[in-house]
Amino acid sequence: MTQLAIEVISGDELRRNAWLRTELALLAAPSYDDASAILAREVAACSHLYIGREGQGQLAGFFMTSREDLSAVHGLPLDLALVHVGWSACRNDLKNSGATMALFERCIVDTQVWEHKLGRSALLWSTTASPTIYLGVSRYLANVEPRCDGSYSSDGARLAHWLRERLGAPAAAEGEHPFALRGIATSTRYSCAERERIARIVERKQFGLFAQLDIDEAREDRLIFIARTPAQIGTALSRASMLALMSRNRRTRRRTA
Repeated sequence: MTQLAIEVISGDELRRNAWLRTELALLAAPSYDDASAILAREVAACSHLYIGREGQGQLAGFFMTSREDLSAVHGLPLDLALVHVGWSACRNDLKNSGATMALFERCIVDTQVWEHKLGRSALLWSTTASPTIYLGVSRYLANVEPRCDGSYSSDGARLAHWLRERLGAPAAAEGEHPFALRGIATSTRYSCAERERIARIVERKQFGLFAQLDIDEAREDRLIFIARTPAQIGTALSRASMLALMSRNRRTRRRTA
């Protein structure tokens, strides 16, 4: 696979471009029983869409995000610049190839530029049912909560409670983990193939956080995570992406030899 050509498209342009939305839906379809619900939610909230295309213009992957500059919010420790680390997907034949890493890197670098303009750091957040997403985030972002062992800070808990309210989710019951959301991802189920792929990665990595918190995507559960931008990201991500793509290309050559 050649280096991706990355394009950044505004959310308004995405909402006007029916063909582009169709491209995104077709690319994501193998990962879901039905991708229409998540597509509608994420497109509505998107402020920036990052897409990667191969040399002939074929869509390889996408990454959506949204940015908000919030004034002081009652009960929170700081004024917030808020970045939703949104929906991402890559073409089915590029799974585990590092194809979306360059898009993620570009988004984080752009976020750091935005932080510099605002004069304060951004809170990055999202919800996910995918341990592979959490593992990637925890590797490349800073101050990720909950931590891999499920622990979290008091400020992290306050932010999680605020995000639950913002999402329209019930408050966490007494003793319930504040980052665990139950039944919130309406009509969004992974395909059998995607569930099997994730299960293989979880087994290989011996990663137990989602099982510990009883996050079950089949019940439409999600994990909230929060993070900050790292001091350095480009070198680590670019190297990881390069190594993943080199590995994929070697496997492809062996299969076709």
